[in-house]
Amino acid sequence: METVMIILLAGVATLIPLWLGQRYGLVRLVSPMHLLAYFCFLGFFVKAVAYAFWPELAFYRRFIDTPDAIQVGALYLALFIFMMCAGYRLACRPSDQRANTQAARLIGTGVQRRGVLGLFAFAITLATISLILRARGLGGLDLAALAGLNSTKQINVNADGVGATLAGIKSFFIIPKFAFVLLLAHGIVTRHLSSLAQAVALGGLLILIALVSGDRFELAELSVFAVATYMIMGGQLDRRTIIIGLSSIALLGWLSAYMTSLRHGGDGSRLFEQIVGSTYFLDVNAAVMVTDRVTPETYLIGHSYTWWSFGWVPRVFWVDKPAIDLGVFFKRDVMGVATGGAYNVTGPGEAFINFGWAGVGVGFVLGWVFRKGEALLLSAQTTLRYGTAFLYPMLFYPFIQAMLQSSFSAFIVGAAAQVVLIAVMIALFLTRYRLRHIPSLPHRSLANAA
Repeated sequence: METVMIILLAGVATLIPLWLGQRYGLVRLVSPMHLLAYFCFLGFFVKAVAYAFWPELAFYRRFIDTPDAIQVGALYLALFIFMMCAGYRLACRPSDQRANTQAARLIGTGVQRRGVLGLFAFAITLATISLILRARGLGGLDLAALAGLNSTKQINVNADGVGATLAGIKSFFIIPKFAFVLLLAHGIVTRHLSSLAQAVALGGLLILIALVSGDRFELAELSVFAVATYMIMGGQLDRRTIIIGLSSIALLGWLSAYMTSLRHGGDGSRLFEQIVGSTYFLDVNAAVMVTDRVTPETYLIGHSYTWWSFGWVPRVFWVDKPAIDLGVFFKRDVMGVATGGAYNVTGPGEAFINFGWAGVGVGFVLGWVFRKGEALLLSAQTTLRYGTAFLYPMLFYPFIQAMLQSSFSAFIVGAAAQVVLIAVMIALFLTRYRLRHIPSLPHRSLANAA
């Protein structure tokens, strides 16, 4: 009976944000509430169903044997999700989505120096991959090197299990990602085959980046980049688009299984086991583990949300710099596992480690921020002036993903460097506009290109 109740709770926690996304989201299919629903479905509902049939796959069972621990963790996770939904709904205000789309399409037509943009993205990517291979002590890129990059994602630098993930070097991968979004947007609006061809080529390059990074979420990120750009540009869900989309998802799923085989050996059939037997997505295991192990005397009282303040110092200058990703603290200090690496702590997990059950209030704040950020970035005014619609897939989606699956400070440090690179690319490759008049957008006249 308890298992059935957990599955029903997970189903409700998935359906409510999905409904909110359909009803109030400003981007079809990939609004913040849509993304919350997807992460909840994979991290809560799918895992709850899987554990009903294969309880040995539950990650938390490696550490927790407390009776009813799964019920307590599931309840906390559901409450956190409901609070995010409440915060999002409270922040909703009327929005002229037609004007937003018109502004985004206008900006999409103004991608300049597209040939230079594509070549620049390829050059930066190849140089970055070369730096990663050199840092990992690899002479070239072959199947053996790919297997090593996927099986060992960090370089241990001290005895505390803290390692270097080369995140600073990998920040330059934002350049081909942003180039992909810009060229795809231009191709969608203008139907220029050259822009679409460059976007497809860059999509292949992003797949290579995923293989080199050893991060299967790079593939999910590529999917969101493409879908969000298409929807922001006013794309329609016709039969042809759906077929292309499903085919692309199938390809990326196969590649994800291939990366699993590189990491663990075999034929990639362990992908399902990897999904349900891990702390990926909006994970119920993390909720079970923190609610069972974290006690009031060990609450961080918000400290983890400030760790970004020392994250700017490169590890080459501060070898013993503490990890800013709370996942390291979660694995080492909370769960007592000192083998290096980290466990995905999730946004709800981080909130509980800081504030206990009062951490559900963080969920309300996150939901409010999700809606306000979505509305700001997609508004016609900011899109025309600053090109912010393109920041939705590039920065806001990774922020949402980090708040659901990872931790706050780790995202902030990485995003800060990416913002600088994106700002430079906007200045060089994107036409923007100043508005002469204040009335509603359809009646405004556009002045000089910025």
